[in-house]
Amino acid sequence: MMELTFRQKVFLSKLLDVYREMREPVHYSVVSAAYDMLRLLEQKGMVGSEYATPKVTSGPGRSSILFFPTAEAIELFSRLAGESQGQEEWEEVKAHIFLSLRKGKASEYQDLLRELLTRIPEAGSPLVRCAEVITALLLSLRETKHKFGRRSPVSILLGAPVGSLGMGTLAGLALGLCLADQKMKRLLGNFQKYTKRYEASLRELSPESLKALHRFTRDIWNMLRRAPER
Repeated sequence: MMELTFRQKVFLSKLLDVYREMREPVHYSVVSAAYDMLRLLEQKGMVGSEYATPKVTSGPGRSSILFFPTAEAIELFSRLAGESQGQEEWEEVKAHIFLSLRKGKASEYQDLLRELLTRIPEAGSPLVRCAEVITALLLSLRETKHKFGRRSPVSILLGAPVGSLGMGTLAGLALGLCLADQKMKRLLGNFQKYTKRYEASLRELSPESLKALHRFTRDIWNMLRRAPER
């Protein structure tokens, strides 16, 4: 799916509203300053077009070009609407995790880890699910006395360009390092099934949400790096 500019998203949203109200393809004159934008969105796979002749005419009639949103456009805005509804939950979860970590006490970290391990199976939006899984993994990694320095492979991955592949690799690497420690292996148990859900959730994230997850993970890493040694 091609990425849309903010102006194109706003325009496409208006077209969707008109299309849902009329329940039929829309002539470009219905939407102001529309024709060029509709053709551009058609090139990006967000809009389709069809030719239609007048239903009542005394002559041969002249065909008109009518436009309609594609399934890709409808799916895009459904996903964006879902992410908007989950934004409040995301802010609450993020604030709670940051507050627990800023207290800087080992007991707080351990309490947060136990809480996350309990919450993850019922986590809400894809972004929240990813954030809670990655936080639990980094907290578990700290319990193994892993060095949170710049040479850590996790730190190197966080310095790479943002992408779902990199974030998926990061989670897999952190889990592997944790499971090498017998104590954490017993605590995490069958955590692999949560990382699979994490990877599936990554594929649901928009580019903006993926960037938010990357920033969040980097912030968690830096907070744990500055925390006192256990």
